[in-house]
Amino acid sequence: MANRLFLSKKFTDALELYEKILKSDSKNLIALNNKGYTLTKLKRFEEALTCYTSSLEIQPNDKTVQINKISLFRKTGRIDEALDLCNELLVTYPDELTILYHKLRLLKKLNRVEESNEICNKILEKYPSNLEIRNELIN
Repeated sequence: MANRLFLSKKFTDALELYEKILKSDSKNLIALNNKGYTLTKLKRFEEALTCYTSSLEIQPNDKTVQINKISLFRKTGRIDEALDLCNELLVTYPDELTILYHKLRLLKKLNRVEESNEICNKILEKYPSNLEIRNELIN
């Protein structure tokens, strides 16, 4: 039900249900991650980061939580932290599209054009018809 509320953009109601789930099971990783993501949508970034940190204390290598943390860092201008986490994850998941895309956007923000284009080309090797990535290439 909480996920349905989230998808309907009823973030406050979804948050309430995630908190209710966590009251009965504080280590519920799905509810904890989803609460963090919901808090991000509500622009309550520090609270979201607390949820992601708690999730990673329970399950340190959770890729979804780590990706959500990268996204939060990007949204809050913590570019170096986001890029460090991308690089760390790409050691284990070198072809993970979401991580590569985040890294691409971060490199563009830092005006590191050549590296950004390298990531674009890497993604296009796997997904040659991806127009969004093609549009990211800087000539």
